[in-house]
Order: sequence, then C-alpha cells, then structure tokens
Amino acid sequence: MHVLIDAGALCVETMIEKGVSAPDVLFLTHPHFDHVSDLDRLANSRMRGIMVQRGARDFEEKEEEECLFRPLTVIGTDDCLNHPLDGVRTRFGYLEGLVRWMPIPGYDLWHSVQGLDGPDDFAGAEYPFHLEFKALPVRHSKHAPGSCLFIFRFRSDELRDRSGEQGKGSLLFRNVVISGDLKSMEDWVIKSPDLRDPACMVLDSNTIKASGKYHASFEENKALIRRWCSGDEEVLVLLNHLSGFGDYRDGNYDHVPDDEDWKAAVEEFVPPPMVTVRIAEDGACFAPPQFD
Repeated sequence: MHVLIDAGALCVETMIEKGVSAPDVLFLTHPHFDHVSDLDRLANSRMRGIMVQRGARDFEEKEEEECLFRPLTVIGTDDCLNHPLDGVRTRFGYLEGLVRWMPIPGYDLWHSVQGLDGPDDFAGAEYPFHLEFKALPVRHSKHAPGSCLFIFRFRSDELRDRSGEQGKGSLLFRNVVISGDLKSMEDWVIKSPDLRDPACMVLDSNTIKASGKYHASFEENKALIRRWCSGDEEVLVLLNHLSGFGDYRDGNYDHVPDDEDWKAAVEEFVPPPMVTVRIAEDGACFAPPQFD
C-alpha cells in the first residue's frame, strides 16, 4: 500500500522519476497551497496511469463495484477539507469523481484504512498491513483550518516469532508521527502517550533558532524530542520544511543558513540515547529502526 502525506508541487514528477506507483490514499495535514497544489495532477495522473496499465476505460461505463478505476481517497480533518473559505474541497471541488473526500470525524480517535464501508474504513481495498491512524490538532496559521499532525500505526495478520516460524495473529508495529506544518500545540496534545517513542518522527523545523509566527524552529523541536523520546527505544527523527530565513532576519546568522549550517546544528544537538536526528533529503529513502 502506498500512502502519501500532502501533495505539494513536483510530487507527481518525483514519483514518476523514482518509479513509485500512484498512491492508494492521500493524507492532508492542512490546506495551504504548497501542500495541496499537485492534487489536481495527482488525481488525473493516477486515473490515466491505471487506464494505460490495465488497458481499460471503464470507470464511467460500469457499475461502481465492477470498475477497475477507484477515485483517489483523500483524508483530512473536516475543516481542512470542507472549510467554506480555505478548505481543500472548496478549491478542488471540480475533482469530484476522481477524488473521494473522506473527512476525519474527530481528533484523537483511531481509524483504519482497510475497507470500503463503515465509518472507520477509508481506503477501498484489503492490504497485508492494516494501517491505522489518528489526527491531533496543531496551531499553524489562521488560513490553515484543521491543521493536524498524523500518527500512523500498522497491524499485520501474520507474524513471525524469533525463530522465524510463521504464526497467526495480529502484530502491532510502533507508531510513525508526521507533524505537517506547526507552530505549537495544546498541552493535552503534547502529553499524548501516542507520541512517545515512535519508530519514526517527521518534524516541521523551518528555522534553526528563530521563533517564527507559523512554524516551529529546531530549537523548539529539541524540547519535543527530549519529551517524547525516552532513550529506551530506537527513534529516527527527520527534520523537514527547512528554510532558515528567519534566522538571518533575526540576526542569528549573517546569511540565510545553508545545508552546512543545518548539518552543523543537528550535529551539535545531543539527543536522548538511541535517538537519531537527521535532515530529510529530497528523494531520499529512510529506513526507521526495526519495528517491535
């Protein structure tokens, strides 16, 4: 199963270049255009790709249950999708039929991506790994209603014991946390036990030191890393959305921080034991620590 988080510009070209299949499910962290601008091309390219691959154009001519083509499932909070002024659906409503809009009914609730029907089933297919997710609210900007971070966890119907023998049951893997853009979050969100010791955590870190209006800094995220990572589990932390212009504006640097400045800042940080902090690189593939 291919899950994509946000659909900013060049995501379609990047997937084509890397030979990655079209996503089965798209999650949106918030409706800012730099995170949704490729939604149109993504939905249309996915449809065309399926038509070419399968040699079929039956999505308009058959009953829904007989069609090979399924709309792209787009999941986000209700405000992110349906806000009357800034919601994604307001901008991309013309994609009806190519996109299946699935608003999340509430925060801090686990849902599954597993089947066609039912309030907790979002995707439209069965997969070897059952993906479960929840959204927690974050503060970003007034024009980003419904901003959230996502927590994902996976279950497998098959598991292997330490000897390699295959058995039956349900194995739960450690969480994966993806923040989207954020400036801050409420105290109850910070205290969520689901944020503790994830296998992997992707954090919006727009500046190194400067405290901005809409994004977190690496300095602020250090406190979150120390709080959420006990040091008893291997955790991979990836920093994304890097800029640093605020550091130059506020006089923390005499230039806009470049790659070397960011690498130096990461190397200087001493995280809890067993925690690795890295910069998320375009087109790179990162393998989180072994799931429990």
